[in-house]
Amino acid sequence: MFDSYFAYIVNNPISSIAVFVTVLPLTLTIVRRAFLDQSLRLLFCYLVAKFIIDLAMLHFAANRTNNIIFYNLSIPLFYALLGGMFYFKFAERPQKRFLIASMIGLFFFCAWDLVNSNEDLHNMREHRVVLYSKTVEGVLMILLILLYFYEIIKSLQIPNLLTFPFFWICSGLLLYYSSLIFIAPVIHYAYTWNNTMDLGITEVIPSIFEIICALLFSIGIYHYPPKNYAKQ
Repeated sequence: MFDSYFAYIVNNPISSIAVFVTVLPLTLTIVRRAFLDQSLRLLFCYLVAKFIIDLAMLHFAANRTNNIIFYNLSIPLFYALLGGMFYFKFAERPQKRFLIASMIGLFFFCAWDLVNSNEDLHNMREHRVVLYSKTVEGVLMILLILLYFYEIIKSLQIPNLLTFPFFWICSGLLLYYSSLIFIAPVIHYAYTWNNTMDLGITEVIPSIFEIICALLFSIGIYHYPPKNYAKQ
């Protein structure tokens, strides 16, 4: 049993690192007590959910079983957790209302995309990755990040962005989702095309940015001082 896991990790080192690197920001969140902050508490929930789902996907992939269902279902869940962080950061109501509306809208859009991308939802062996949802999630996340950056630049209340935890977290998310906007459609096309298509390094680009994102999360969480930032 463990031989299949070992073989998968050896054959897919970058993707496997992207799974286990999540332990770093998770551990730092506990050690630095970053979960005292409402936004970072949602980030902690995201990291826990992501780690569990990634382990499940690794398990199924190592046993040559279709694991796309986990990827598809994680899209609205991850957006709800990550987007929810901004609810406590936005100072104005229009941004908060847009955030809630985008969560509800993405949920129903993902449900439609899931049905549209799969003729037989009960056939898990032939389950396919959704066509548009990941790209839409990426656009929405980038928009939230840019709106938040606009707010903090306009307010000028942060003395040093480089020591502000949420700046690093937003930077990690911005890099990760920017890459997905271009890569997600290519990966979907390659997986659904009738002929074999070699993606080369393109296939591991999301994993590379996942690793970078987790490292930036870790930097941000490391800079978390509960007394100063718990109420921000």
